[in-house]
Amino acid sequence: MPASSREGGSTTGAGRSAAGRASSNGRRTQAERRAATRAALLAAALDCLVEEGYANLTTRKVAERAGVSQGTQMHYFPTREQFVAEAIRHVAGELIRELHEQIPPAASDPRERVEAVLDLLWAVHTGPIFQASMELWVASRTDPELRESMGELTREVNHMILDSTNELFPDFASRRRSREILDLTLATMRGLAMLAGSLQPADVDRTWQASRRQLLDIHLDSIGEAA
Repeated sequence: MPASSREGGSTTGAGRSAAGRASSNGRRTQAERRAATRAALLAAALDCLVEEGYANLTTRKVAERAGVSQGTQMHYFPTREQFVAEAIRHVAGELIRELHEQIPPAASDPRERVEAVLDLLWAVHTGPIFQASMELWVASRTDPELRESMGELTREVNHMILDSTNELFPDFASRRRSREILDLTLATMRGLAMLAGSLQPADVDRTWQASRRQLLDIHLDSIGEAA
């Protein structure tokens, strides 16, 4: 995720900067204008979700934040459920791109690369995007349409992370229990992140460091088995 996301800034700063780049080249094409409007709406939806919660998120508020009419917003995203799920899907793509950019090169030490992946994924799970996801998961318990969207979204994000990990670690797909190890890693991070709001920061950090050591050993053992 862009640094602004993890430091409490706009949840989708990358999306807004991309829209800005499109407008810096002079007259924009219709496709560029559509992309800029869509990016602004997605950014506004996530910011509203993080700051005000799912119960208070309305299409009107999102349109106002994005600086467009409500009719324009409805043209791009007809339902609120589709809107917020697509917003998180959009940011997930940004996260995967950043994962590739920040992980050390393949020639580096395996431990260093695994540690970098764990630390970046943990940063994601303690940032605004995970807060937005939690709002949706809680709301989906009593909202069948949202529950279906979130189930599909969770599977997509997990698959994106798995594909990205396979690219970063070419032997990963052939390792024994590779998918189970990744699922364990994500479940550990998500569970601890959900508890973070009710724990002292020092307790969260201590628990994460202990979990990190265990996850690192599991991943390195798997790499050794593949080798």
